[in-house]
Amino acid sequence: MASTTDRRVLLGVSGGVDSCAAALLLRRSGYEPIGVRLILKEKEDRLDEARLKGLNSLGIPVVEIDGRKAFRSSVVEPFLEAYERSITPNPCVLCNERVKFRLLFEEADRRGIHTVGTGHYAGTTPYRGGSAISRAEIGGKDQSYMLYRLPSEWLDRLIFPLENLSKPEVRDLVFREFDDEELKSGDSQDICFIPGSLDSFLDENLREEAGPGPMISLDGDVLGRHRGLCRYTEGQRKGLGLGGGPWFVVRKDRSENALILGRETDTSVVRIGFSMLKWQHKVNEGSVYLAQHRYRSAPIPAVVSRLNQGSAEVLLEKSARGVALGQSLVLYDGPCLLGGGVIDRLYSR
Repeated sequence: MASTTDRRVLLGVSGGVDSCAAALLLRRSGYEPIGVRLILKEKEDRLDEARLKGLNSLGIPVVEIDGRKAFRSSVVEPFLEAYERSITPNPCVLCNERVKFRLLFEEADRRGIHTVGTGHYAGTTPYRGGSAISRAEIGGKDQSYMLYRLPSEWLDRLIFPLENLSKPEVRDLVFREFDDEELKSGDSQDICFIPGSLDSFLDENLREEAGPGPMISLDGDVLGRHRGLCRYTEGQRKGLGLGGGPWFVVRKDRSENALILGRETDTSVVRIGFSMLKWQHKVNEGSVYLAQHRYRSAPIPAVVSRLNQGSAEVLLEKSARGVALGQSLVLYDGPCLLGGGVIDRLYSR
């Protein structure tokens, strides 16, 4: 293992705005970034000439690593299995833990490079005698939520150059450096392996699906027919196609293949149970932390009401809406990421 005085950084790159900005910032700060392009999809596009030119103009070498087999087995298959169980998964969380960062760290170790970086909007900070991933507090683009499953032994080797920049600042930085319209293109899609709509992807790839069934109000009235429970998520309002609303998805009755609907207040939960726990730092039962139940949701103060080796529960200081089974419940101590797990139980009281 190289010493921490080594200025080399193994940097995950895609050729997009964020990774190009990260490379530029590292170079300006005196680091020597080595770009790694992960090939994850079966029909992965090669780095086009414009983006390759942009990285090469920084004097940054780029190598490619084929991660398609691992990506399919560790991300795409679990994603489809979750939808077959009618829960709403977060594939980016699994990809970061099982594929993306794992491949980057394996390559870094092979080359004797200590530091690994990406273009995520997050930071690192000293915490409890070690390091913690921290929120990117500027510009509302924080992505630390997606990183809660990274092993704790990686934390002191991470660098996130975009920690203190907003998305507009990142764009401006890249635009000033490169006179290339393709390099200035927009963000990547939400789910990288779905080129079109989620519904079309599920139509083509699901092996088992219960199919259409009734939409039922909490009062027991049949309001219509749903297209398959996996096509909906708790808290959803849009796309229900019903009058007399607004209606919201309260829960899914899998035994009856029924979608239970109510008003927005009916979607509120005050306790959240979660399993598949992954802690980067110790969490104590009875302590109060900040809990975040979706990537874009605001953190809410919550007390850890139950904690054991396999599962945990938090009691929220105020009720939350739009909490979905399969998403992640992530805990913070102030800005510092502690860890979390996958939501599998919801309680309205």
